Amino acid sequence: MKKIRNTVNVVLSAIIVALGFGSCGVSQKTYNEAQQEIERLKAENASLYQEVRNLQQQQESLVKEYQKRMEERKVVYGPRPTGYNENINK
Repeated sequence: MKKIRNTVNVVLSAIIVALGFGSCGVSQKTYNEAQQEIERLKAENASLYQEVRNLQQQQESLVKEYQKRMEERKVVYGPRPTGYNENINK
């Protein structure tokens, strides 16, 4: 008896849930709008990710250039660095 009652309750619950989710057009419309919003945000995220990568590459090149200039300035003996006069006039 208990098994039959539990089975009937499970079947009725499943039918109610199926009818509730299947017949609700508002929920489906909201779901579709949310999916479109998610896709738009993914596209925006991808473009921002690419922009960040470009900025990181620019930063790396600037750091390498700065390190190169710092290495040129470390000359203690010998001729002056090539950009010496430019630095004085600034």
